[in-house]
Amino acid sequence: MAYSMVMSDESVTTPGPAGRSGRGLLPGLLQQTLNCSLYLLIAWPFQLAVFIVNVTLISTAFSILLAPLAIPLSIAVAAGAAAVERRMVGKYVGLDAPPARRLARAPQEPWTDYAVRVVKSPAVWLEVAWSLVAWVVSTITWVLTITWWSIAFAGITWPVYGWMIHGRNGNQDLSDLMGMHSFGAAVILNVGVGLIFLVTMPLVIIGMARGQGLISTALLGRAQQEARIAELTQAREAARQAESAQLSRLERDIHDGPQQRLVRLKMDLARMERQVGEDSHAILGLRAAIASTQETLDELRALSKGIAPPVLADRGLLAAVREAAGRATIPVTVEADLGAVILPPHLEQAAYFVVSEALTNVAKHSGARSGLVSLQVVGAELSVSVTDDGQGGAHASKGSGIVGLQNRVRSVGGTLTLESPVGGPTTLLAVFPLT
Repeated sequence: MAYSMVMSDESVTTPGPAGRSGRGLLPGLLQQTLNCSLYLLIAWPFQLAVFIVNVTLISTAFSILLAPLAIPLSIAVAAGAAAVERRMVGKYVGLDAPPARRLARAPQEPWTDYAVRVVKSPAVWLEVAWSLVAWVVSTITWVLTITWWSIAFAGITWPVYGWMIHGRNGNQDLSDLMGMHSFGAAVILNVGVGLIFLVTMPLVIIGMARGQGLISTALLGRAQQEARIAELTQAREAARQAESAQLSRLERDIHDGPQQRLVRLKMDLARMERQVGEDSHAILGLRAAIASTQETLDELRALSKGIAPPVLADRGLLAAVREAAGRATIPVTVEADLGAVILPPHLEQAAYFVVSEALTNVAKHSGARSGLVSLQVVGAELSVSVTDDGQGGAHASKGSGIVGLQNRVRSVGGTLTLESPVGGPTTLLAVFPLT
């Protein structure tokens, strides 16, 4: 209870934003108007200077000799100017302008590769684009800001200096143009116009500042999002490569470790079987141990081949799929049109997993007499399909491993569809993006 009372006291004594109370409305509005005016007045010369510098650098970049120097400088100027703009928008306008996320250089990444990655980043060029177009908007708002302040100040202070110019040497002001030639009428008219501009100034100035700030944050915020996307893409690619390497290492560890020891154990048991002879009481136990060892060895081999068979890393996806088709319990035809595309390891592993699991399901559930595996690269996609002439009626809800396949395919950005009408045929199609 004491805690809630303290919080209540703070809510009474802590001044809130302008507009929460009548006493804070006018000072808050005045401060906001002054801040926004300062932003609009600073933004135009600053953005114009950035525009001139960057146009000069970009023009210089057309020279082959100077391009390696001009392009990085242009990117650096745009990035620095964008950072200043974000701070000004946040400080003077009050808009949420999160700082940009810079593309970090990965450990041991060559500087040339890092430079290429930076140049290819959409976020970098969004900042450059902002540096080239922002001054157009700021020119308009700067002129209107100067105009509004000038008319408001000149109108309100007209009684102070108006007597010196009213009716002198043929001078005509607004009252003369409207046919009101007396000094009193001129005072009322000019002060009235000044008051109108003064009263509307917060609406106009704050509105222009927020509009200009929103344009900047929209473009620069997009740059931040693109940088974040690039960072996440890089992290996902690194995770995929690490997973591929780990799976390959796991398969080789299984092959070189427990699998070899089981083979040696089976050989030792077979030698003991020959030594004890048929009449020994131990022969039945030895034969049971040999059979159990063989079953374990077969399961371990099937497990390792399902992870990442050595042929996949050594000879590629097509060779691994043909080997899997050769182990199938039914005749399976393999058709492939991969062209000269080099598939990344994580994609090869996912595609092989689809084929391996699909052929296992065909053998267990379909009652098929033959199957067809098709591998095709079409555009920027790898298409993997497995078709059988079985009884059909397969569905993800029947527990045939389709859900696991969908999750595996989705993990690398692909899609999986299943067509299995009752009576067959059944076609499992996985499509993977190559990029």
